[in-house]
Amino acid sequence: MNRLDEAVQFFRGERPFHRLFCEMKKKYESLGRIGGTISVSYFSAEETEAIASFFGKEMNRVSLAAFEQQLANTRFGDVSLIELLEHYFGEPLVTKKEQQQEIEREKEAYFARLMNTYRAQRDWLMAVEKQRFVQLAYQQNRQALESAISSVCRALEQLPSAYVRLPVFAQQMANDPHAFDLHTLAGKLLLSALQFYAEKEYDLSSVEEVNELLQSYHLLREDVLNFVTCAGVMAETEKGRHLVFAAACETNTALNVPLREVMPLARAYPSIGNSVFVVENAGVFSTLLDTNVPLISTNGQLNLATMWLLDLLVKEGKTLYYSGDFDPEGLKMAQRLVDRYGSSVRLWHYHRSDYLATKPTVSLSDERLAKLQSVTLRDLQPLKQEMLRLKKAGYQEALVEALRMEVEGG
Repeated sequence: MNRLDEAVQFFRGERPFHRLFCEMKKKYESLGRIGGTISVSYFSAEETEAIASFFGKEMNRVSLAAFEQQLANTRFGDVSLIELLEHYFGEPLVTKKEQQQEIEREKEAYFARLMNTYRAQRDWLMAVEKQRFVQLAYQQNRQALESAISSVCRALEQLPSAYVRLPVFAQQMANDPHAFDLHTLAGKLLLSALQFYAEKEYDLSSVEEVNELLQSYHLLREDVLNFVTCAGVMAETEKGRHLVFAAACETNTALNVPLREVMPLARAYPSIGNSVFVVENAGVFSTLLDTNVPLISTNGQLNLATMWLLDLLVKEGKTLYYSGDFDPEGLKMAQRLVDRYGSSVRLWHYHRSDYLATKPTVSLSDERLAKLQSVTLRDLQPLKQEMLRLKKAGYQEALVEALRMEVEGG
């Protein structure tokens, strides 16, 4: 038996040294060298006695360098501390830096293999690799990540040319209708990929912009519960006048039209005049319905069905008059409409004086007020600054009589 084996056998036989050896191993892995000290204040009496016997004196802290020097004074003098620790634990000592380097090498090899497998999506994979949710998925379950990436790459190669509902598409691509649900890993990856290849930037924190992104690739997340509320709007398909819209106009009936029914429309236009009044709230819509003018309610959000119908109206050269709540969300909706439709949108009773006329009383949190930073439309700046000053919201219901009287007056 050589000296190294004798040393290992000796210290393994002296169990009180085991905790010290474990701590020395950790210290070396942390520092990457023989250095540093270890406090033995929390060691047992048996352990501290063994250490004191080895050094010939009591020790409060043990230096790794001192231990190696003391080892040199024993019959194991030609054994280094690194050799002793490696053979004691039966494995090479690997520093934290070396461990991290190996982890990074494995990760690089993992993604390099994926990029080589899915070469058509290489650019997207290079970009998405750096995203936090992908890094987290890699750490948690790299096999599940690879499976999700495989499904998405297959989906990217077979994007539909005609509209398909997302669950149906997911069933076709992954044999699971919920595979691309937006809260899943594959769903997040699919959105990331579609955004990467899209011609414009979408706000993926917005449900409606996510729906619009999917729609741009002929994928429909929801086409029944996603609906537009309207009245006084005529519509046509390729076959001619839409009978339901026509009947609703004749009877001044409000319609909740699902996206499924809006998509086949070829044209949309006001039943009378060249203007459509767009309001944010259903209560205001219902009040104005009695005036028998063309109306659309966003019901608090610009969903895909609403934007689809508005697109058709603007395509016909019609003017949209928008009135909404005087809160950050209302201003952002106004800006979004103007950004999308330009001069076809007119702000209707939506100015600083109208805001003050609502006698704002509902306090706005700092979090909600922060949303106003993204409101950059010049015409909205006086209203925005007044809202930042008062820190209160006003609501369009307070102006409903003024709105009604104006549309009644023509």
